[in-house]
Amino acid sequence: MSNFAYGFWGTVDHSLQRVGRTAACVVSPRGRSAEDVACAALGGSLLCAMLGALVGFALSDLSRSMATFQGAIIGLLLGACVGVFFGSFVEAVDEYIRNVLRTLGPR
Repeated sequence: MSNFAYGFWGTVDHSLQRVGRTAACVVSPRGRSAEDVACAALGGSLLCAMLGALVGFALSDLSRSMATFQGAIIGLLLGACVGVFFGSFVEAVDEYIRNVLRTLGPR
């Protein structure tokens, strides 16, 4: 069962949790005991914030009415907001898949 439980959603969830735990350990030495959902949300927020900043920078560079720095800040903030929901969604889907696979196991 463990081979099937670690599919696409498990890999994404584990990656987001690792990024979140690393960020929590940089900020606070007690970050190792954080919840998985919080770590996944923090990891999703950081990754989506970086992606949003890059997209905002690129799109504002093409625009003539907005400075590139302002576009990067707006993209960073929007990416951080979307990332929290993305991390929480990935954790919820991964937990649901694990529960379904646990119920299908041999009895």
